[in-house]
Amino acid sequence: MNRIGERAFALLLCLALILALAVPAFAEEAAAEPAAEQAPAEPADNAPAEAPLFEGSILDSDAISAMVDDFLTKKGIPKDRVGIGYCYTATGDEWFLNPDTWFYPGSMYKVPLMMILSERLRDGQIGEDTQIGGLDLDTVYNYILVHSNNDYAHAVRKFLIDGQGDDQVWRKEAQQYARLDKYDERYLLYCYFSPRYMTQVMETLYNDPDRFPKVMDNLLEAEQGHYFRLPDEMHVYDVAQKYGSYLDNEGSDWNHTTGIIYTPNPFIITVMTKNVGGSEQLISQLGVLFKDYSLKLDEELAAYQEEQARLEAELRAAEEAERLAAEQAQAGTQPAPAPAQNGPQQSTASETALQTRTPDLAERGYRALVKMLLILLGASVAGGIGALIIIKENERKRYESYKRRFEEEMRQEALELKQAQRREVRPAAERPAPQPETARTRQPRARTDAPRPRRETPVRQQPRRETPVFDEEQWLHDEEDE
Repeated sequence: MNRIGERAFALLLCLALILALAVPAFAEEAAAEPAAEQAPAEPADNAPAEAPLFEGSILDSDAISAMVDDFLTKKGIPKDRVGIGYCYTATGDEWFLNPDTWFYPGSMYKVPLMMILSERLRDGQIGEDTQIGGLDLDTVYNYILVHSNNDYAHAVRKFLIDGQGDDQVWRKEAQQYARLDKYDERYLLYCYFSPRYMTQVMETLYNDPDRFPKVMDNLLEAEQGHYFRLPDEMHVYDVAQKYGSYLDNEGSDWNHTTGIIYTPNPFIITVMTKNVGGSEQLISQLGVLFKDYSLKLDEELAAYQEEQARLEAELRAAEEAERLAAEQAQAGTQPAPAPAQNGPQQSTASETALQTRTPDLAERGYRALVKMLLILLGASVAGGIGALIIIKENERKRYESYKRRFEEEMRQEALELKQAQRREVRPAAERPAPQPETARTRQPRARTDAPRPRRETPVRQQPRRETPVFDEEQWLHDEEDE
């Protein structure tokens, strides 16, 4: 490819890049126009529609995050050493800090372990008279959940596995108590838990305690005066909790507690820490912090439930109107006027909900077309750049080959010239013919005292010829002429 071709190719690449940048802007502008056309008209008095008090959740995630950040900052504790899970059971809304950071749980693993045993008791796979490690079931539950005995916990693990493998057997079964889409490999290998997993396990236990007999009763007796029960102001509430503590061989200090705090509308809280000094005090203070926040939510709960009921009623009305319109259209009759609503505000909200549920197929198709064009432009640019790289590489190889061949020819010519200078042989026509022996009579030479002039043989000067140097600019100029 000559210089003109390269410039033309570069110009095409620049044009393709400009189009790639311009198409999204045109697409955004075009997509905004239909949205503006479909925007619902404002009321006649131009008053803006009133926003709902709550948007899907009663929790204010930003406010909770700010509250916890301020607390940890004052304590001088890095956020990455703490994991928190919180659930307001009246609505089921959740909030997390480092939800998918995996901690070694210590004795906290005994909660899902005993939930598995309790399900077998409820389903009749084991009976009240079943003994584990020589003890009856009531004693086993008390030793493990109230006193956190490790020996009997190991006996229960062995009892549940029943020779079917290792601890991964019961851990796989315990996955049913949470709603996680993905588990870290350390969950099965080393029994690592995350704040999200442990909080959802406690949600399962709270929502259906009859499914897990004996578990909740024993957790309500655990750690009287410690962890979430440590502050005096928490003594007025029932607390079902389980702690976990472990110091591993690498010097990492793990301390956690999960619990259900029975305020008027109970909440579930899990606090997991790694290498945090005074962890029990920290856990108890966080329990008080979320207790105060939950009590504030209790004051807002009635208004929240009324708002949710209103929105659900409007949604049902919109669905019913849509169903009736579809039936009338299918019957080939004109749609009857919509039934009278309680007020203009309710009618407007129903129409808005109906418009929200109706998909805009034209806009979706336009967006899909724009995405396809962007993909094609990207592929064209990438292909053009790749072709340019290949062309330049071939040109470089051809240039190097030509240069080597040229230099080799110059070296060969210089070598032949040197060899010719060294031989320096007179032509055969200038040599004297050989004389016979008889003709070779030496003539007497006249003796003279005068000195004989010395004959100097003229040295034949050869013209100097320097080896030419490869001129890259001249080569490029020749390439353009071609």
